[in-house]
Amino acid sequence: MVVRDAGSRWTGCANRRWSWLMEASQLLRQVRRVVALAGYNYKVWFRRHRRQLFLRWRDGDIADQMADYRRSIEARDWSAALPKALALGSIAKSRREVHLLDELSKALMRMGAYGPAAELKIARRYIVEGRVDGEWLGQDISGQVLLVDLMETEKQGLATAIHHASSVGRALTRAARLIVLVEHRLVPLFQRTFPTADVRAVGPGTKAAYGEAQLFAGVQHLTAVFETDETTIREHFVPLKPDPARVAELRARYRKDGRPLVGVAWGSSNPGKDLPPLTAWRGLISRPDLRFVSLQYGRIEPDLKILTDGDPARILHDVLVDQLVDMDLFAAQVAAMDAVVTISNTGAHLAGALGIPSVFIIGDGFKRSWPVEGDRTPYYPSAVLVSKRERPWAEVMEDAQNHMGSVISAI
Repeated sequence: MVVRDAGSRWTGCANRRWSWLMEASQLLRQVRRVVALAGYNYKVWFRRHRRQLFLRWRDGDIADQMADYRRSIEARDWSAALPKALALGSIAKSRREVHLLDELSKALMRMGAYGPAAELKIARRYIVEGRVDGEWLGQDISGQVLLVDLMETEKQGLATAIHHASSVGRALTRAARLIVLVEHRLVPLFQRTFPTADVRAVGPGTKAAYGEAQLFAGVQHLTAVFETDETTIREHFVPLKPDPARVAELRARYRKDGRPLVGVAWGSSNPGKDLPPLTAWRGLISRPDLRFVSLQYGRIEPDLKILTDGDPARILHDVLVDQLVDMDLFAAQVAAMDAVVTISNTGAHLAGALGIPSVFIIGDGFKRSWPVEGDRTPYYPSAVLVSKRERPWAEVMEDAQNHMGSVISAI
């Protein structure tokens, strides 16, 4: 008979308690996500069916066509969905259906019809806001001051400005002077990238900035002028420029042992996102030849324990970097990486806009800006898209890991 000493009994008890806490934490997280997702799905379902009911009351024919189009989307039959969306877009524009124009413009963009998508976005803008003097839609402005507003509404936040940043560079070549309005955290990044532009933060000085310009352009205008086909978007990509001193300092601090740096982000506060479970990341995180760095916002300590299977040191968490406070420092952190693997979030847009080799993990929801077919987006030439396409998450993450391996081997 073997008698364990008190230390062994305490260790065994502690291990069991730790295992139980890990399982309980993960279960609680799953329950919260299920509840949040159920609430979100109900809200989406209610809004969609309410709009469909009102549409049927106004125009039964277009309601039937929309229902048929949505069935093609749900079946992921893009060859059938695209011509239906194009036809419906023309009808929605002629009948001034604002909600349909919004839905169809986003859908057309995802299906690669960038020109028609831009037309619908402008049409919706004119219906909602009317035509305004001074709008720029590509006419000659060689002797004039143009204002580009990348945050006309609260919804047009960081990701929107980052996504369309390359078009700022093209607008800069067309005007005598360019004023650019962005969310305040993006000002240093845009100033560094476009040094001859007058980059300002949206805020109290916005009205005065408009007063200095002869013409203005919002995101919809830039899209209509510069982003009408895939080839043009890709060929005119301009990478954002991070602070080189900060990049060098972070890279030196993170890469002391010489292993390649891989930034990872896995979570979202949006309950509607289709995301891989934390445990699905373990195969990637367990690679000993790579140094993983968290690019995830928020309180992440509980996540780290699950992601790393109880070994949080596998992922470096730099508490000095907070993207919600200092976006320029976060951009430097992302730029310090050799590669990035992330879900769809602001960090993904930033990694792509910085030109960092990246793998974006995309869920099956049909409401984001990523293409539905292929594994590339013209907005971010250095990124590879790994879409779920109704596969198990384990298979998706294995695919992401293989792509990441190809990126690392090319360094």
